[in-house]
Amino acid sequence: MDMVLALALVVGVLVSVWVKVGPMVGVYWFIGAFGLALFFAAGGKMSGLRKVIPAGVAGMVLAAMAELFSMLGGHPELEWVALGVATFIVIIASKWSLLSYIPAGICGVSVVGAGGVMGIMDLATNTKLGIAFVLGAVVGYIAEMIAGMVGKKTA
Repeated sequence: MDMVLALALVVGVLVSVWVKVGPMVGVYWFIGAFGLALFFAAGGKMSGLRKVIPAGVAGMVLAAMAELFSMLGGHPELEWVALGVATFIVIIASKWSLLSYIPAGICGVSVVGAGGVMGIMDLATNTKLGIAFVLGAVVGYIAEMIAGMVGKKTA
């Protein structure tokens, strides 16, 4: 079987299962799709995981800090400035190889920043967002591994 066809089948099945099961366990599949897409955009394999997960999680943490400072500082209307600073830091931090994948960092800022200033108080939801993002990249890795096995067996 062609590798692209094998990968398409495996990813299609895994995403279908995730869309069905995710809401039952409280994991947002559409956030996981960001992690999944970024995994493939980063070149896949273990190096894709090493690029996406640290940078994405760092972006989420920076967005959470920005939202918190904005709220605790008494100026929630300046959230836009705080998130701009968080994005600036994501890009500056890309000089460090562990955080070098800028698209994942920016998506991380977006994932948490979308909740707004008061969204930062919802620790349970923010934790689920982070888990879904990371699981998306891991699902990509698993799909690639299974597709490699299926593609080799039938080739």
